[in-house]
Amino acid sequence: MVKVFNLFRLKRNKTITLKQELWIAILLLIIIGFVSSLLISTNSAKEYFTTELRMKNIDNANSLALMLSQMSKDPVEIELLVSASFDTGYYHRIELQDPQGKTIIKRLYTGELTLNAPSWFRHFYKLEVAPGVAQVSDGWQQFGTLYVESHSQYTQDALWKSAVHLFFSFLVVAVAACIAGAYFLSKILSPLNDVMKQAVALSEKRFIKSKVPRTYEFAKLVSSMNLLSTRFNRITKEDNRRLEEIRFKSQHDDLTGLANREYFNATLDTFLENSQGHGGLFLFRVINLDTLTEQVGRVEMVDFLRRFSESLVSFLESNEDSFRQSQIARMSHVDFLVLFSDVSNLTALSEQILKSHEQLVADHKSVELAVSHSCTHIEVDDTRATLLKRVDQCLKVAVAKPGCCAYVDEKQQTQDNHNDIDTWRERLEFALKENQLEIALFPVTTFDERLIQQQISLSLLIEGEKYRFGFYFQWAQRLHLLARLDWSLMKLMINEYGQIQGDTLLGMEVSAETLQDDMAVASILTGLSAYPALAKRICFEVRANFAIKEFALFRSFCSQVHSIGAKVALKRVGAEFTKLNKIQELGLELIKIDSVYCHNISFNEDNQSFLRGVCSLAHSLGIKVVAEGVKNPSDQTILKGLGFDGLVAVEGKKD
Repeated sequence: MVKVFNLFRLKRNKTITLKQELWIAILLLIIIGFVSSLLISTNSAKEYFTTELRMKNIDNANSLALMLSQMSKDPVEIELLVSASFDTGYYHRIELQDPQGKTIIKRLYTGELTLNAPSWFRHFYKLEVAPGVAQVSDGWQQFGTLYVESHSQYTQDALWKSAVHLFFSFLVVAVAACIAGAYFLSKILSPLNDVMKQAVALSEKRFIKSKVPRTYEFAKLVSSMNLLSTRFNRITKEDNRRLEEIRFKSQHDDLTGLANREYFNATLDTFLENSQGHGGLFLFRVINLDTLTEQVGRVEMVDFLRRFSESLVSFLESNEDSFRQSQIARMSHVDFLVLFSDVSNLTALSEQILKSHEQLVADHKSVELAVSHSCTHIEVDDTRATLLKRVDQCLKVAVAKPGCCAYVDEKQQTQDNHNDIDTWRERLEFALKENQLEIALFPVTTFDERLIQQQISLSLLIEGEKYRFGFYFQWAQRLHLLARLDWSLMKLMINEYGQIQGDTLLGMEVSAETLQDDMAVASILTGLSAYPALAKRICFEVRANFAIKEFALFRSFCSQVHSIGAKVALKRVGAEFTKLNKIQELGLELIKIDSVYCHNISFNEDNQSFLRGVCSLAHSLGIKVVAEGVKNPSDQTILKGLGFDGLVAVEGKKD
């Protein structure tokens, strides 16, 4: 029996809040006070009425006995006086007995009284009142004994009215006490809400700080949790600074600050795998740079290279509308590469940068310093070797001419861009309208093949062919259809997994277009909130560059996602990771490292140091780390040793 009681108490404790327990205690106290006050007051009133009624009986008996003693003892007169007294008062019985106990005259009320007090009240509060007794004399002799007994029912009615009045009076006091208790309880427990929010945030790996309340116990608790958050914040900042130093050193040229050869090669490989040919490549060469060093000096040479690098950066910043992304790298002592994605007009860009370089070298005509370049479109089937070979051959044509020269490879892609846009608009609209959509799964597993997550993307079924997300992403982005595609994927996931029980995480990438559209975000989260079990399995993935650029928006999105029980992850994580100074407040489930950083990791010790630090920092915050786009078994072994939790499968299949 004791075990059953303990089990019941344990279950009760799991389902009741502190506020509810305090309310129960307050209500119990109020009820006890209310009932006890009512009972005590009613019993006191009963005692008072009983005493008063007994005194009335005695007074009336003495008065009537005195009158009987002074009058003649004619039976008729006695009966008339007793009857008159009985009829004018609220008497139950008036009886006159002789000294031997025989009744001389007796009047007894035998009628029915109309009473307001209920029977149960009369039963519990029955008044036991002794009759008034007085002696009647006839001269110096005793004539008899007079008994006078009043109706107690009338007194019970008065007691009932008094009890009802007390009930409502105490009820008003109890309600007022509840209102006052609610007010003071809310004031006392208001810091508890902040404590609970902070505790929940800590459980979600969001190390936030709260205002320290005045209540000593709460202040002690909040101060301890704030100290924990502060320490994590300090550790995160220190680790980010250290990681940024390692990353910059491993990926950038010491002299110019531009990307180095190894990092650019990895970036180019990743771009060629995912771009589907939407881009361009520029190759710049500084001619007679060694002559400048010999005739003027190394300091002047270094200064020129830095000014040349700054001119490239300024050129990209002034032409941001002509492309989506870019990457500059110093490939050798005199060669520089610039990679563009979704570039619109290579010829216009070439002419503009050529004029800039002609002005840059004008001060060094004595050594015939020049900067020539070539550029080419990136084709769908290009590899790094074929692309670099083609742009290098084009550069040879430009270098063969004196001064600053440029050569633009006029070879276009197999289809005109305008026609491609029209074609893809029709394809995407058709797929969305006809629901020609299919889920593609990319398992995220540990190194021993245990499933961490199913990364989900949307494939299009058009004219009997299946188009993976990476193939149509560029076109959907140009046509501003990514938000509609994200919503379609969410509906497809609800239909596929909404009624299925499971605990495997389902990763879904949310585009920047969706995140910047409040209606799109609201639609996705509202639709998902109707399926709480599924919401707990969903992990929304956001690209790291967007999270840095729109941090306030991203943090707000994280808060909304956590409110419905879902999770958040970062993908394509690289240099941006060190810029997330408040990563401890986001509650991330996992991060996916960009394949650029994992490419040929076996041969890049600097990148190994950077990734080892990323894993250490992420694990200290309870965040899993997985690698994207890793095919080489030796790279996988190195990543496991660095602390990675798993890998994203390169190929996916329909579930």
